[in-house]
Amino acid sequence: MPAAPNEPAQTEPIHLRPEIGELVRLVAYIEDFALRNEIAHPDSHAFMLAAEELFANTLSHSYPRATAIEFSLSSDGVFASAIYIDEGSPFDPTSPPDAGTAPPPDQRPSGGLGIPFIRRTMPTFHYQRSDGRNVIIFGRPHSRRHSP
Repeated sequence: MPAAPNEPAQTEPIHLRPEIGELVRLVAYIEDFALRNEIAHPDSHAFMLAAEELFANTLSHSYPRATAIEFSLSSDGVFASAIYIDEGSPFDPTSPPDAGTAPPPDQRPSGGLGIPFIRRTMPTFHYQRSDGRNVIIFGRPHSRRHSP
């Protein structure tokens, strides 16, 4: 049964190893939460892409390599939020890119679009470093999925 508006629904965090095979578990976790809380597909898909991007960044860029990742979701029926935590080196994805340093679109290497996607699709996007861990909180209002 989905949470009524303003009645928080929260999941227990999922604990993941920083390995590509764990992506399947992360996606299933988000899909299950969206289904149980009747979150519309466009909204759940945005959470999935944001979480996948953060996960991929942890795998590719954390040095020393993160040893654990924790992820959780909550919703009050109107607004959903996620908390992504890793033990990688400090990385603040919310800091704005240096103005004027990006090459023109036709000269950019592939990649680098994930963080701008999160910035565009998640009105809430915050970072803090706490107890040697990166803590990223992101969220957005969501629509309810319509029953068939």
